[in-house]
Amino acid sequence: MFSFAIVDTMTNSLKLLVGNWKSNKSLAEVDEWIDQMLSSELLEQRLPFTPVVAPSLVYLSHLHARVPELQLCAQTLSSYPNGAYTGAVSAQITSQWVKYALLGHAERRRHFAESDQVVALQTIQALDNKITPIVAVDDHNWQTQLAQFEKNQLSQLLVMYEPPEAISSSGNAHAADLDQVLSAIQHITTEYKVQGVLYGGSVNSKNIQEYFAEPSISGVVPGAASLDPQEFVAMLQVALSALS
Repeated sequence: MFSFAIVDTMTNSLKLLVGNWKSNKSLAEVDEWIDQMLSSELLEQRLPFTPVVAPSLVYLSHLHARVPELQLCAQTLSSYPNGAYTGAVSAQITSQWVKYALLGHAERRRHFAESDQVVALQTIQALDNKITPIVAVDDHNWQTQLAQFEKNQLSQLLVMYEPPEAISSSGNAHAADLDQVLSAIQHITTEYKVQGVLYGGSVNSKNIQEYFAEPSISGVVPGAASLDPQEFVAMLQVALSALS
């Protein structure tokens, strides 16, 4: 058994490394990922940041059972509470397994027509069920999205800044320039008093250090790179080095 640095981001400034698996992996592949992570023994250390994984919804309970110390993140939430909403999975149900929820990702907005208003409702459901929302924004929608929230709600949520052109699943995407990211974070935090801002978009073991070492960046959200357990371990190692 190993122990993570379990962090309550409401009161602690430690950073997050959130692996977003998107719609990938069979159950056998999930078990292979877990086995390789455990065999690395890296996670036996008490890390100065919080590793988080956002798997497909159907694997949340499995990961929680096999690796209860690992913090989990939902990839989306229903904008409705428990009730007669066939096919929806409420925040109350999901809260059995997750501490975080990634909401309003660019792919959710594009493929599932999620609006700022829908993402705001999802965020409120998360907060009502003691899930920390990670609200995804870009250069075009951060103001309209964050304007949906009251001051007390803003102080409880995290933001993920991710330019759509930097999303790793888009093909030949590249991580955003660090100066661009820092400028965007400054604009966001000057206007809205959020809990913190993470960066997402083509993060991997080769570039994670420059983002993770920046005090104004609250963490990173790698996508494709987090699917490979060896690459995820490498990112953990680099992140550890960046904070040492």
